[in-house]
Parts: sequence; structure tokens; C-alpha cells
Amino acid sequence: LDKTGTLTRGHPRVVENSLSTEMTGVAAALERHSTHPLAEAVTRFAQRINAPTPSRVEEVNETAGRGISGLVDGHQFHLGRPEKAGDYPDWIRAGYTVMELRRDGRLEGGLAAADTLREDSALSVARFRKEGIRVIMVTGDHEAAARTVAEAAGIDEVFAGLTPEEKVDIVHRLQRTGLRVGMVGDGLNDAAALKTADVGIAVGEGTDLAMESADMVIVRGGLSRVADAVDISRITFRAIRQNLFWAFLYNLLAIPLAMAALLHPLIAEAAMFLSSANVVLNASRIPGKVKKRLSV
Repeated sequence: LDKTGTLTRGHPRVVENSLSTEMTGVAAALERHSTHPLAEAVTRFAQRINAPTPSRVEEVNETAGRGISGLVDGHQFHLGRPEKAGDYPDWIRAGYTVMELRRDGRLEGGLAAADTLREDSALSVARFRKEGIRVIMVTGDHEAAARTVAEAAGIDEVFAGLTPEEKVDIVHRLQRTGLRVGMVGDGLNDAAALKTADVGIAVGEGTDLAMESADMVIVRGGLSRVADAVDISRITFRAIRQNLFWAFLYNLLAIPLAMAALLHPLIAEAAMFLSSANVVLNASRIPGKVKKRLSV
């Protein structure tokens, strides 16, 4: 599971700021070129405090999982993950997501954003575990913020500070142990991992690239819909296996007996009809089982 926008609502807000009003405007000008939820938080905050934003940002370059940079008034600015997490001990301790702004390599200050856990995240994680599914968080955020969300959601395994490539490496590592991996995410940073996983699931309001890379798109809702999808698939495949068992059982027993004249053709015909009817009736039970399971 990704963190921002998957376990959390994906609508963070800036709660701490050590930048000047001018530098806050520069940060917002950079973030207008990004679709990340944190970018929206920065631009909304700049508007709220009426920070003056440069009208033109040149040579903008966004590196997934690292931040965004650009040229403003002849100066190179970079807004992204802190080089030293220890520069923001109080913010880190509070579990906030920290971004720092550098001008020509010199630190100007930082911002901290907070996001809220989706209402269904903890319950969905519990449902996954009940189904025997191992739950892991992979995020580009720093360790403290990741652990805060993971603890609230009931997740023990956390990999933080990851680039998109490192998320892919974790998926590959799990697959090499023989596990089947489902990846749930919503952003640009998750697209490669979604494509690599055995099943990639993009949740609502995700980026176009994430949705194009996924096998399944959850249009509305959060992790509870993913848990529902797991339940539906297991119920459906259980019915398929049952139907295959009875169909093959008939073919393995009735046809040889009929060919050996040990079974009257009419009885074999009736048995074939009952076998087909059994498959149809068993399949028709799927909606009822799904409704009963999802209503719990």
C-alpha cells in the first residue's frame, strides 16, 4: 500500500512554515507544475496567506519521489525531501511530511504538511489480515511520518523514503520469494510498481498514469473497496473451482462408463444435464454470497 492518497485522504494541508512570504510564493510557483497532493497543499497555503508568486518559472523538472526544481529570476530553486531530516526534529516527531526549499543549493526553509487517515483504512487492513494477506506500506515520505500513519492503520511493515524505482525493487523482491503481490496506489510515484505487481490497483482521484498502469481502478472509495474486490474474486474463483471439479468428475466417470455399456445412454444424458444445471445454479449463488459477505 502507498501512503498518501491511499491510506490517507490525499488532501494534505500545510501546518508549519519557516519560509518567508516571498519564498512561500516561489515554492507555490514551482508546485503549480506538479499534480502531487502535496503540491496542491502548498499552492492553497500560498493563496491563503496572499504570498506573491512569480509569474514565470523556467526549466521546471520534477523528479518522482525527490521533488521539483526550476529557475526563478536567475536563481535555481529546488523544493522536495529534506537533505537532513534532523533539521526539522519537531515536525518529524509530529509525523508531518516535510518539504524544504533551496535556492542555489542554500537552504531557505521548509514547510510541513499533515494528512488525515481515511476512515476505512484501519478496518480494511484488518480485513486483509483476516484473509491471510500480508500488508506492507511503501512510501516516499520520511520514516516518522510513515510510522505515524502505519501505526494508526495497524500496519507493522513499513518501507519509507523510497523512490519509484525502489518501490519496484520491493515488489520484485517479494515476487522472487514466490508471493503474489497486489500494489495499491494513486500517484505518479506508484505507476511503475502498479505495473510490476501481479495486480495493480489504482484508487480514486489518482493520476492518469497510475490509472493507465493499473489492472483495476477503484473509482470511488478507499481501501474498503479493494478489500471488497478481494472478497468478490475469492468467492468467484471458489465457484469456478467447484464447477470445474463437478464437470471433470462427470466426464471422467460417466463417459467411460457409457462407452463401456455399463451406463445406459439416457442415464448418462440425464447426468450430463444435471452436471450443467449444477454449474449454472452454483454460479448463480455468487451474487448472494457476495452480498452476504460485503454486508458484514
